[in-house]
Formats: sequence, C-alpha cells, structure tokens
Amino acid sequence: MKRFCFFIFIILFYINLFSNITIPATLISYDKIFSLKDIFPDIKNDRTLAFFTGNHLTYDSSTLKNIILSTTNFDDITFESTTITITYKPSGANLTKNPSNSNTEAYLEKYFENTLLEDTRKATINTFEISKYMKDTEISTILNLDYRRSMNNVYGNFLVLDDKNLRKYISFKANVSNFDYVYVAKENIPYKTPLNNNLLEKKLVDIYSLNMETLKTEEQNLLKFMANRTIRKGEIIYNNAVKKIPDVKAGQVIPVEVYYDGVKILSWVKVLNDAIIGEIIMAKNKKTGVLINGKLFPGPKMIINIGGTVK
Repeated sequence: MKRFCFFIFIILFYINLFSNITIPATLISYDKIFSLKDIFPDIKNDRTLAFFTGNHLTYDSSTLKNIILSTTNFDDITFESTTITITYKPSGANLTKNPSNSNTEAYLEKYFENTLLEDTRKATINTFEISKYMKDTEISTILNLDYRRSMNNVYGNFLVLDDKNLRKYISFKANVSNFDYVYVAKENIPYKTPLNNNLLEKKLVDIYSLNMETLKTEEQNLLKFMANRTIRKGEIIYNNAVKKIPDVKAGQVIPVEVYYDGVKILSWVKVLNDAIIGEIIMAKNKKTGVLINGKLFPGPKMIINIGGTVK
C-alpha cells in the first residue's frame, strides 16, 4: 500500500511539475527556420512554423499559443510577454567570453543588444554595422557605449581598448524596432467625447516608427480621458489627441485643509481652474475671498501644508 501511494505521489508530482509551460519573451533560432525545437529543445516531433525573411520574427502571444496548441499535446501554456520575438542568430555568431576569438562586429552588436534590452525588453535589432575601417580591430575591453535613437535609427560610438591597450572609438549605426500594443480608433471620435472600450481597439505596431508618444493607460482607466480634437477612424491615439477629464472644474466648491505646526484648519474654497488629482490648483477662500494655491487630493479636496502633518 505504501509503495502504491508513493507511486501515485510521484505521478502527481510530475503532472504538477510539467503542467504549466512559460514561453520567454525572446527566443533564439540558429538557422533560418523557426520550428518547435526553438521553443521546446527536447521535443521529439519537430515541426516547421515559419521561415525567416530577415533576422527577426514577431508573434502576438495569443497567435503563437494557438499554433503551439494545434501542433503539440501541450495544453497549459503561459507567456512572459504579449509579444514574442524570435531572433535569428547564426551558430557561428555565438560569442565566446574572449572577444579576440570573436568577430568584432558581432561582439559589439551583442554588447549593444544587451544594453538596449536593459532599457526596453521588447526591442529588437534589425541591422547593425560598425565603421568599415574598424572591422578588423582586436578588442580587449569595452570602456563605454554612447548612442542616440531617432525613431528606428540608432547612431553611436564604442570607446574600446584594442589588443595593444590603445583607446579607440568605433562608430556604428543600427536599425531597431520595438513592437507593442497601442490604442486605435474603431470609428470617428468627436471632440470632447470620453474614451471607452467600444470606441477603441488595440493594435500591435512598431512604436519606434512613430514620431509621437502614444496613450499608455489601462483599459479600465480609459474613461478618465476624452478626445482633445476629432479623432479619425483607424488613427493611433497619441497623447496630444486626448486629455484627462478634470476631477474638479472651475467654479466647483471643495474643502480645503491647512496644516501648520500640528494644527489643522478646515474651510471651503472655490476652484478657479479645471484640474486633476495631483495638480496644483488656484482657488478663492469662500469666507475671506483670499486667493490661495494648493495641491488637489482625492475627495476631491485641497491640502496646504505649511510645516504641519498631512494625515
């Protein structure tokens, strides 16, 4: 009986251990064919999923999940990110710890990639090229990396020590992408219309190809924004196309709390400008008519702290 129970325990343990599989946000393929083995190296029955036309493939996690479920026996899969990037890395480009044994351009590209991913985990490098006059430089140490990005294009310089311990600058240029979801208008949205899920949908785009910042907020917070102008159907929602719906409006009467030396004073003020929580507003005291400035807090209420304690 004990042996039977132990056997059942082992089965349940392994079922639980392998019941959930998490796919990382970035996958590597060492040939021009993206297959199941790039996701599951130990899988017995491999299957081709796609062919590379460049150095990167990008999938929406839900799309890749449907492909995996239809081609394998796995049924419980999760993803680190909503966007999965598969990068083609030729086996000959795998860098060793000793840069002198590596291709200079490939070594610097890997260094740049690691630096770029520290800031933006979803970023991918489409092309990378160093100065043709420095391709044969034997690198001993990378001292510094400076670069700037203008949309998809990156320009920068490496400060390195060569094999003779001499300082050298190696310039480079790269083309990069960063795929993420943005809000897009499903229909024309008139001026001052509050946003909601029925008016917007999400679309996966290369945000580095955009020249303005897009609206970034959770779906449940869309109602806090309204159109700052007429937004056309199919248009990406940029920050300058919307504005927050004010938490208080000019003319509204709200309480004010003044803290000074441990004393709390309560009164009422008339707000003189539209504002949202966290902003500094101007108001007029209802009793004295004095103009005062203070920070707007949830309630809404104004709080002025003159060396006291805000509770």
